Amino acid sequence: MMTTVRQILATKGQEVYSVRPDDTVEVALQMMAEKNVGAVLVKDGDRIAGIFTERHYARNVF
Repeated sequence: MMTTVRQILATKGQEVYSVRPDDTVEVALQMMAEKNVGAVLVKDGDRIAGIFTERHYARNVF
């Protein structure tokens, strides 16, 4: 049987980290490093504006 997202969340926890659209890439990367996560939500107030991942940084910043 294939693992579900619910099962993964049960083991990793349900804490969600976010940055604002005007935050710098450095702020997002620092948060990801501190929290040991590979992605953060981008929130504009209560609205989810997107997601920023390690892959975005690796492929688009350099």
